[in-house]
Amino acid sequence: MHDFKKICREKKMKVTPQRTVIYNELLNSYDHPNVETLYNRVRKTFPDISFDTVYRTLSFFNDIGIAEIIEGLSSTRRYEGNTQKHYHFICQKCGSIYDIENVPFNFKVPEEIELNYDVRNTRVLFEGICKNCSSD
Repeated sequence: MHDFKKICREKKMKVTPQRTVIYNELLNSYDHPNVETLYNRVRKTFPDISFDTVYRTLSFFNDIGIAEIIEGLSSTRRYEGNTQKHYHFICQKCGSIYDIENVPFNFKVPEEIELNYDVRNTRVLFEGICKNCSSD
């Protein structure tokens, strides 16, 4: 939480109780929630918080690098607070998102792309059927 407060101050964003609860809830969510799910969780602490506040806060968290948006099969954006390098597996059947960490995967940006673009990030997304769904 110390880093959260420090980054917010550096980015000229007030550290409000609502933003703190949104961030804390996101950090403690391992299901990669969408805005609606996170909104419903945060409302338990702040019943009067608006959906728009949660949405805008998550977008800002993404912009300043303390949260990430995961996009894949569905049109619903999902969020996570884990900004460490890792990959994702999305189940095409149930929609669950799994973190894939500590797996060596080296992707080199092709020289043709590096010469023509300023690449700042690459993402790897695996899609398929998870173990839970494949046993059905």
